[in-house]
Amino acid sequence: MDYAKRIKNLRERMERTGVDAALIANDASWEYMVGLPRGGHDNTKQRQNSLEFACLLVTQKLVTAFCPRLSALGFSWRMEQFPQVDKLVIYPDADIYGENFDREITAQGLDGKYIGLTRDISSMVALRLIDKHGAKVKDISAELDEMRALKDEEEIALMRHASGVADRIYYDILPMLVPGTRIREIEHEIERLLETYDCSYSSFSAEVLNYGPKAGNRIGEPYAILEEDHTIAFDYGVVYQGYCSDFGRTVFLREPTPELRRCHELVMEAQQAALDAAKVGVSRCCELNEACHRVMKEAGMDAHFIHRMGHGIGKDVHERPFMAEGEDTIVRPGMCFTDEPSLFLAGKGLVRVEDVVLATPSGFEYLNSVTKEIVVLG
Repeated sequence: MDYAKRIKNLRERMERTGVDAALIANDASWEYMVGLPRGGHDNTKQRQNSLEFACLLVTQKLVTAFCPRLSALGFSWRMEQFPQVDKLVIYPDADIYGENFDREITAQGLDGKYIGLTRDISSMVALRLIDKHGAKVKDISAELDEMRALKDEEEIALMRHASGVADRIYYDILPMLVPGTRIREIEHEIERLLETYDCSYSSFSAEVLNYGPKAGNRIGEPYAILEEDHTIAFDYGVVYQGYCSDFGRTVFLREPTPELRRCHELVMEAQQAALDAAKVGVSRCCELNEACHRVMKEAGMDAHFIHRMGHGIGKDVHERPFMAEGEDTIVRPGMCFTDEPSLFLAGKGLVRVEDVVLATPSGFEYLNSVTKEIVVLG
């Protein structure tokens, strides 16, 4: 890819249009411009005509769903299954400028009104509400985040099942961990197995991460084929009836060095320390993250722990709240989040363990049941 030429072209366009800077989201566009992997790299964007206007409009009187014709073909014939939707506005594929959207907004008396928007509403819609309808828009993402963060019993049951599937896949995969096996074969098998357990798809592209003396010295440069001295760090998840799991374990193909064995012990200590230091209904998410990192700091290893403790999980594999610095949200019963400390030692290995955790009135429950003891196959 001639990225230099693309950057040059962009700069020429910026000069012609009189802009001093260009902001490019971390999606396919920045991958195109500079080759950086896009955020959510496992999915490309799927667009139908004017899909930007597809949204749900909720007022005190009506719940209205907007959808382009082609997308609506998949569900419009069974609307009786969605009784909470009072009105379905299907606009023709040729309506690429939102005329039907405009008409409905006006018909519902929303011109000049305050309208709350969540973060993924397109800029096209936001600007149209402001410019054409005189609306005053407000970000209400935090409101939806808080609602989604607290899972009810049905949601918890689905997430428990999804975590159980991830556990079963781990045991199914273990026999493949022999020298000579290609990493992509294992990753493909993980994604094939989830279908045998009635899951819809993976919650993100499965990763089998193995680093060591002959791998690269940076994240993103693992081995491609298993060898007898490799350390395997799993990271994968499934989606079951719309809810995600996220799972990680480390497997050693032969007896690890004392240093790697100590790393595994520290990861286990950090994972448990985060929960031991927390109290549901009192502790903030950032405090769990701090406790997790404190174990590594005291061992002089925090520089090798390169990410946050974890993240909320539910309908999305990564959602609020995050178990990270700056996240002041109080941990409350019904929240599900990951506990996933890791240590990356360049030229030696990656050690990680990840479980989904449920906050309950009495404490915390791991939804995964795979052993946390060190696993050595050879």
